[in-house]
Amino acid sequence: MNTYLVSFGETLRKIRKKLSLTQNNVSELSGINIETIRRIEGGKVIPKFETLDLLSSIYKTDLNTLFLKYRVYNYSYFYEIKNRLETKFDANDFDTMNNELKELNTLLNYIHNIYYKNLITQLSLITEAAILYNDKGDDSNEVFDKLIKAMKITNPKFNLSNYKSLVYSSMEIRILMNISSVLYLSDNKEKHREMMEFCFKAADSNDEVYPKICWNLARICVKDKDFKKALEFSSAGIKACQKSRNLNNLDVLYYVKGVAEYILNKKEYIESFNTSIILCEAFGHDKLKNIIMNDYEDISDIEKIF
Repeated sequence: MNTYLVSFGETLRKIRKKLSLTQNNVSELSGINIETIRRIEGGKVIPKFETLDLLSSIYKTDLNTLFLKYRVYNYSYFYEIKNRLETKFDANDFDTMNNELKELNTLLNYIHNIYYKNLITQLSLITEAAILYNDKGDDSNEVFDKLIKAMKITNPKFNLSNYKSLVYSSMEIRILMNISSVLYLSDNKEKHREMMEFCFKAADSNDEVYPKICWNLARICVKDKDFKKALEFSSAGIKACQKSRNLNNLDVLYYVKGVAEYILNKKEYIESFNTSIILCEAFGHDKLKNIIMNDYEDISDIEKIF
């Protein structure tokens, strides 16, 4: 018997009793056989989507969402780990990522759902690649191998020659974005930009990875002295953040927007820098704040800043 079914059943029983309903009441109100209700509450059967949909109005709870949380052992715990990693990625805080990596590997032992098992494995490999890069610097081969391995879990036909012909999930676009960054490290700058632009076109603007792609592209364009495009990509990222209320990368997006505006002689650069500084203070990104406050006095030296 799966423990998640038992736990889910116990939760259903508690909700029902809190509403002062008997199993007979629920059966009469829903038209569902009482034996089915008993088996669900006893953790002896995987409930169908349609059954939980019918019961949701009676239990006054979205039971399909609730069941999903139990089915992946601890759905909210996985996203808690993922969010912590996002914060560390944004702050370049690689030193403590091993903590989250251990938690992901522990969680993986309890996951039976293939979709989430793949998702966790891919996130683990991305994290391992980031830690490896931080430890080994320019030695990109091992990092590249980790990312290719992560991609091939769900996209086995992937290679650098055919990548444009494939369709990608949100996680796969994230992996592709990281592969692009490794190509830059191996001095393949043209392929780096080409692949990042592909990610931009492939990702939905509502996707949480979209602002990160915009930031990377804006940074690439600044290095290439393509400042109009840098302003275009950074503005697109900011707009996406505002629309989705996703704050990730917002500070760096305003920063690179300010750089582009300064070079293009747009007076808005002051507001962009100030906004970036305020966001850095709010997020605790002291390193970026110091770069903005100290280095933009010599902003013409783009390579120094980026």
